[in-house]
Formats: sequence, structure tokens, C-alpha cells
Amino acid sequence: MSSSEKTAPVPARKAYLRARRFPSRRQTEFRWAPYLFLLPTVGMLALFSLYPMLYGAWMSLQNMDVIHGTARFVGPNNYLRLLHDPQFGESLLNTAWYTLTVVPLILAGSIAVAVFLRESRPARLLARVGFYIPFVLSPVVVATSWKWLLNEDLGVIDGFLKWAGLPTVPWLSDDFSARVSVVVTTVWNLIGFYMLMVLAGLSQINPELYEAARLEGATAPQRFWHITLPMLRPTIVLVLILATVHATQAFETILLLTGGGPGSATRLVVQNMYQAAFGRLQPGYGVAQAILVLPFILFVAWLQMRLFKQEGVV
Repeated sequence: MSSSEKTAPVPARKAYLRARRFPSRRQTEFRWAPYLFLLPTVGMLALFSLYPMLYGAWMSLQNMDVIHGTARFVGPNNYLRLLHDPQFGESLLNTAWYTLTVVPLILAGSIAVAVFLRESRPARLLARVGFYIPFVLSPVVVATSWKWLLNEDLGVIDGFLKWAGLPTVPWLSDDFSARVSVVVTTVWNLIGFYMLMVLAGLSQINPELYEAARLEGATAPQRFWHITLPMLRPTIVLVLILATVHATQAFETILLLTGGGPGSATRLVVQNMYQAAFGRLQPGYGVAQAILVLPFILFVAWLQMRLFKQEGVV
């Protein structure tokens, strides 16, 4: 019993206990009010996230005939089939090398561009806009533009190489060149978005730190290494995580640029899912691939929250 209950008069204490035991209608409505406000959001999440997830798990256990609209329960056969599918294994390796190549380049490039453009001069403000424009372009525009630039016969890049008397490069028909083309296109497309995030992080650094270091005789590389990078740690963590999510979900640009080719040199897991579900009309098998990759996505989400807490972001 609380101190307020001990010191209160007997009639008042009885009224208090009765109010706790038999709350009024107004108190009951107030108690349920927060949950009523949450209902629209919870309903949307259940309708567009939870239900599709459960339906997808059910589909992964079926052998679905899209043409005749029938389904036959096959249990874990789709998952067992993935263990012996060389295309799925190759798509996992492609996703790994693509992510491990694109993410460091995006991080290093965004930091370099942001450090160079952090001063608010008119020319540099225009340069910021120029770096950001590729991010707002649609994947169709990005892929079509680069496919034209990298064309072996009429492309601008190979045309310049011919003019300079250099051998041309089969940018989209050779395995290694196609991988390089995909990485360059992705970095060009995304670096402007992450540049703005790094610029926001740079704006939070106190200029007096640089002035004090300059008076102590620190060179520009020393100031960058001992002031800029440590102060940018929360931003760097955020860029790493978001760029990793971007890389593992890459789809439209690569599909339109190389189609996953030549062969399957640039086919990532998402393209492999798409090909299985819509190309070979095996939706159950395609969903099984997505569910098998789900633990990696959950690991990235867990790592994101853990790193954010360590950096004091959340």
C-alpha cells in the first residue's frame, strides 16, 4: 500500500480503491485511446507486410502451376533443391563480390567528394547538385544511358578509345568488363545520395578543432585522419549499413544494363529470384530463395541496431 493510501481518510481511501477496481467508462476509453491510434498503422503493416510474408512462406512449400492455377504441397523440396542449384550458388557469390566492391567504393567516394565540396561556394554548390542528380534519375534512365555509353559499336567510351588509337573494350559482353561496368554504374548512381549524408555529418564538426590543430602544426592529412574520420564515425556506420542494403537489393539497373549476363556473371540473388518466379514460372521456388536469404537481412538489421547503439545514434 502506498503512502497516499495510508494517510488518506477512510471514505477517500474506499473511493480510491473502488475507482481502481471499477474504473469509469471515461477512464476505460482513455486507457484504450493509444491502441486505437495505433490500429491504422498496425493494420497497414499486417496487410502489406505480415500477410505477404506468411503467404510467401506458404508458397515456398508449394509447387505452383501458374498456367492452370493449381498448387501441390511439396514441403521442403524447394529448399533442398536450392542446395544443389549451381545458379543460386553463383548468384550468392555474385551478390557477395558486388556488395564487397560497391560498398567500400561508395563510402570512400562519398567522403572524398563531401570533404572537397563542404565549403559553401557557388561553384561547389553547383557541383553538389551535379553529383546528386544521378540519384534522382529512374533506373531505366540510368541503365539506358550507360548502355549507350558502353556500347561496343556506337558507344561514346569505345568511340573515344578508337579515336585515341587504343583497343576497344567489350564492356557488356565480357565477364570481367561487365562486372566493372555494373559497379561503376552503381557507384555513379548512388554516390550523390551518400555524399549529402557525409556533408551533414561534416557540418556537425566544430571548426575550432581544425583551427586548433592547424595552430599546433598538423597537416591536412593529419587533420583528416585525427579529426574528420573520428567525428564522422556515426555517419560512416550509417552509410555502410544503408549502402549494404542497397547493394543486396540491386535489381532494376543491373537487369536493364546486362540482364544478369554475360551468361550469369552479373546475376545477383534478386535477379535469380525474379528469373525463377517470372521467367520459369516457378513462384514457389523463387520465394524459397527469398526466405533462405532472409537470415542475412535480419543479421544486417541486427548489426545496424547494435552499431547505432554503440555510436550513440539511437
